[in-house]
Amino acid sequence: MLRPAARECFRQTALFRRGGGLPRFEAMGFWEETLVRWRAEGLPADQSPWQFFDIDQFMDNAPPGIAYHTDRVISNAYWPPFEERTLEETEQYIVRRQADGIVARQLKTGTSVPQFLEYPLKSESDWPAIRERLDPHRAERYAEAPAVAARTRGRSYVLRFGICGAYGFLRNLFGPENLCYALYDTPQFIHRLLGHWVFFNCALADRLCPLIDFDYVFLWEDMAYKNGPLMSPAHFRGFLLPRYQELLGYLRSRHGLDLVMVDSDGNNWDLLPLFLEGGVNIFTPLEIAAGMEPMELRRRFPELALFGGIDKRVLFGGKAAIRAELERKVPALLDGGGYFPCLDHHVPADISFEAFCQYLEMLRAIEGQG
Repeated sequence: MLRPAARECFRQTALFRRGGGLPRFEAMGFWEETLVRWRAEGLPADQSPWQFFDIDQFMDNAPPGIAYHTDRVISNAYWPPFEERTLEETEQYIVRRQADGIVARQLKTGTSVPQFLEYPLKSESDWPAIRERLDPHRAERYAEAPAVAARTRGRSYVLRFGICGAYGFLRNLFGPENLCYALYDTPQFIHRLLGHWVFFNCALADRLCPLIDFDYVFLWEDMAYKNGPLMSPAHFRGFLLPRYQELLGYLRSRHGLDLVMVDSDGNNWDLLPLFLEGGVNIFTPLEIAAGMEPMELRRRFPELALFGGIDKRVLFGGKAAIRAELERKVPALLDGGGYFPCLDHHVPADISFEAFCQYLEMLRAIEGQG
């Protein structure tokens, strides 16, 4: 029996509608070290995990031609990008200026978060030159968009209109520490920057949405850590909330993009009411190590669709631990609707190929019962 198309299932689930089936979004992504390990444990060399396990992608799947503009959401969409240059290299690490203007030190072995050494915006005088790279009306940005539209027409998979979020945009300009100071020292400048963020993304949507039928808006924020947010609720309300309402209101009314997902790792409890007020209706990844338990989230925010929330760490513990985690959460959450079962972040190399296979088998058995 052919299962329903992912994009149809995605929309029905996000809107708490029953009977449309579930998309297979059981994993967000995989570390490179994970795939190296799995190739030695049974994953065929000629297949990706997406193919082998028949998992639907909801991230990192924009086709060539629009990936830079609407899917590289961790970076600001500069055009032209900054020149990438190696500034220092040793046996252990490499220091490079990236295409987003950030100077980062990256270890040569293993997957790790880079150490960010320098950010492009050091003072207000740097902004005019940076703003030139954030001109949404440059025709070369859209040279391949018509061909992309032809390739994606009639597709079955989900495609996001990806945006580097308001906090993410500012953080990529200042760095998190300097941004904390700027919120107090130059608040009017922050408001100007966020005004440009709205203008840029509205203009981008005006060019691309008439050509490409995106399924949802994806906002990358990552504005929290294990114990709480990196921006206070008061600053969110004063700086970000009006811009969220302006941008998301425009995307809904002008382009029909009524599904809005925010991706923010860490403990976001204090910010969730503000995200909702701003127009967000789907939240991910619900990191369990940061206390983002989906059962409690459902109780407190019954109107918010939830994506993730299965503790990836239980896959270290064997079949009994996996089964207990899934049976405790998934049936009840599916019964309430508006839930996408998924691990609470990318799959690390600590998880064996066998354990992931067991997880999928158990989860799909539960989904089949619902």
